Amino acid sequence: LRARAAAQALRLQEQEERLHGLEMERRRLHNLVQELKGNIRVFCRVRPLLAAEKETQKGLEHLHFPPQDNKALSHIGRERRGDVRYDFSFDRVFPPAASQEEVFEEIALLVQV
Repeated sequence: LRARAAAQALRLQEQEERLHGLEMERRRLHNLVQELKGNIRVFCRVRPLLAAEKETQKGLEHLHFPPQDNKALSHIGRERRGDVRYDFSFDRVFPPAASQEEVFEEIALLVQV
């Protein structure tokens, strides 16, 4: 029984060492992927209007989210000479209707525990 327990303890230690080695390899590969993609990501999440804002504004008419492009956002600004359009580009744009799950799915691979 003692010989079995010692053998199991040895096997457990080997498995822990193997797991540690695999975790280090996973981190190395993760860092490599991040480096290849670029280390800086810029996300834009537009929050829904608050109740008080809904009363004073007509909505988010000044923002335009292109349906075919989830990386762009346009802002229509009012200036003295009329409407001016400002186009912005991000790694990902989340409109007001985006859920926490959508945001998490997008950034989950960027976060290491």
